[in-house]
Formats: sequence, structure tokens, C-alpha cells
Amino acid sequence: MTGQAYIEIEGGKPLSGSVCVQGSKNAILPMLAASLLADKGCSVIRNVPPLNDILVAFELMRHVGATVDYFAKEKVVCVDATHLTRSDLPESLTCRLRASVLFIPPLLQRLGEVRLPSVGGCPLGARNLNYHYRGFARLGARIISGEDFVISGEDFTGNTMYLDFPSHTGTENLMMAACFSKGVSVIENAASDPEIYDFANFLIKMGGKIHGLGTRTLTVEGVPALNPIDHYAMNDRLDAGLFMMAAGIAGGKISIIGVAPGDLRILIEKMMQMGIDIGINGHVLDVSSPGKHLKPVNILTCPYPGFATDFQPAIMALSCIADGQSYIRERIFDKRFSQVAELRKLGASIDLDEEDGLAIVNGPTTFNGADTNPDNIRAASCILLAGLACPEKTIIRNVYQIGRGHFDIESRFQQIGASVKEKVI
Repeated sequence: MTGQAYIEIEGGKPLSGSVCVQGSKNAILPMLAASLLADKGCSVIRNVPPLNDILVAFELMRHVGATVDYFAKEKVVCVDATHLTRSDLPESLTCRLRASVLFIPPLLQRLGEVRLPSVGGCPLGARNLNYHYRGFARLGARIISGEDFVISGEDFTGNTMYLDFPSHTGTENLMMAACFSKGVSVIENAASDPEIYDFANFLIKMGGKIHGLGTRTLTVEGVPALNPIDHYAMNDRLDAGLFMMAAGIAGGKISIIGVAPGDLRILIEKMMQMGIDIGINGHVLDVSSPGKHLKPVNILTCPYPGFATDFQPAIMALSCIADGQSYIRERIFDKRFSQVAELRKLGASIDLDEEDGLAIVNGPTTFNGADTNPDNIRAASCILLAGLACPEKTIIRNVYQIGRGHFDIESRFQQIGASVKEKVI
């Protein structure tokens, strides 16, 4: 396919029908990295959607010598890491994937060294990796910081590690490293997200000994080796949340299949406060909304189990159609408001104080069509939602960003009655 792709949305139509939730990118990426810890045999990971970030991770794994066979139709990946050959991570790939840092522990354990030039992903401001490196150093790694980060070591010993912030990838990295360090490690102020829980269970199935799952303190006993396994990854709560808020902003009623309601309880409560009906039937959510005259909402992003920063841009779009002012405070990332400029193109009235991390959304907005260029996954999802409420055409450039976090977005929205089409100039 040549030319530049974009998404065109013709909104103003209520949604109906049902949609299935995809596998969780944020659980699968650390599992892919951990599969390199097994020095013989094949690991099988199921429920793996062909997201752009996951495809980049496959390229990284092949670069270091792993055999990666991916069956997109079945959403199954088989990884054989018996013969790893190199420990340098190329900038051409790391600049596209922040989760590249997850490959440090397995390469350190298998090859004794890893070189990491830069880390990409979403441009969200300060995302300090120092606590990753400090944690590795506590276990016995040597770290040289220059043009590249060079991390090396052979004998690792368990220790107590503390995360200044309950970082998702920081917790995953330190869990992996602690699994192959002799003795007992304690990780304080660990992240407790559902994806961390699923990943910890992945490591436990490989032979790891991890205690305290779901809490802020993890205890890890080092083991001599980790083994290949077969694992079915959890579904993606962020994908589920996107479709929940899509029904909220467009109106109508849809069923979302494959949801863990307990993982979404804060989002469910906030949406119900706004006047959206959500029925829970096991692992199916029935979401119905008038698509107008919603109540304004106050949001403060926090580490799990608080309101997820990844939902903040989307609920900002939803709050645009509420009758009154919504206050949205971002406490995780200092540049998580990039969607505001794009929402303003569509007619939104938003007062922004980035220094204080506060956005005041003045609703209700009557959206008008516009040409937008969001710079990250969640900003792109935000504009997609706004487009569903806009009776005119909305254009979203930088389609790659949506494809980093949501698979087959066009057909899944079409099956619930939305006019969402990917086109090429």
C-alpha cells in the first residue's frame, strides 16, 4: 500500500450491536521479553493481536537471535530463544517502542550485557528510567551511561529495591531480574495493575517464585532456570474502555464481550456518574447512553486502582458533550494533554493549565469536522471518540498511533454501526 493512510469518521449515529475485546498489549509485551529467559524449547503465548508495538517487539526479538513464529489469524506466537546471538538493541527499533527496556533483564541474564541506545513510544514528557537502572545495580549489574546505556553483569544477588513511582515497566523489569538473582528480593512500591498480576503469573508458570501479587510489595525468590510455557494472555482493559466511552459519546447501546469488570470499576463508576447506564453480566458489559445531556465529571489520574492515565484523553472527549464544566487533573505524565489542541480543532472549549496539570472542559460542545494529527495512541483514540459525536467528517492522520494500541479498529467499529474508514491519499 502506497501513500499516506488516514481515518475518516462520519459521526452523529448511535451505536448498536456487540464487539469483542482484544488481548492486552501491556500484558503481552513483558511476556514476549520474558520468553527470552528460557534457554531451550518454545514458549507459546495466545490472544496476541497484531498491534504495531507487538510487531516491533517481534523484530527486536528476531534481531537478538530468537525464532518468532506468529500466526495472526489464530493470534498465537511461538518463541524459541535457544540461540540468542547479540545483545545490542538497534535505535531504529527502540525509538519506536518504549517497551524495549523490557528486553534488558533477559539479555542481561542470557548474554551478560545489553546495549540500549534510546527508547521511543508515546511523547508523554518525563518518563524516568533511572529506577530501572538503580534496581539492576542493586542486584549487581554494572551500568555505563554514555551515548548508549551499557548494562552488564554475570552474578546477581537478591536485594531490596524501591520504586520512587509505582511504574508498570519498572515493576516488570525488576520482577524479571529478581527471578534469576540468587536469594530473595523485595520490590517496594511496586505497581499493582491487572497486567502486572497476569505477567507475574506468567513468570510463576515459567518456574518463578513471586509472592504478594496485587499488592505494593512483591517478594521474589531467585530460581536456577526458567522454562518455556503455554499461556493465554488477559484481555485489554484499555481496549474495553475505548468501546465503553464510544457508546457513551455516540449514544445507543452496545455489548462489550470479554471484560473483567473489576479491573474497570473506577471508569464504570465515573461513566455512571455522567448518566450512562452500564449493566454487568459476567464478562459482558452492556453500555447505553443518550449521547447528550450528560453530567460533568471530575477526574484525577492515579496509579492503579485509581483512574488510569490512559483513559484520561478519552474521558476528556466524553466530557465535551456534558452539560457544564468538567475538571480533569493529570498526575502521571506531564505531557498527557496533547489531545487538547486536536479537540479544539473540532470545536471543543478547554481551558488548560499544563503547569498544574489541569484541564477544564467547558461543555456542551457541538463538534465540527476537522483534519487532526494526534501524536500518541490515547490522543488518537480521543479524537476517534469525538469524531463519533461529530455529524461532519473528521480526519485522523498518524494512523500508526491507533494501530499501536488497538487492532482492526475500522471493522470493529463498523460492526457496531459507526462509519469509521481507513483511506489512503
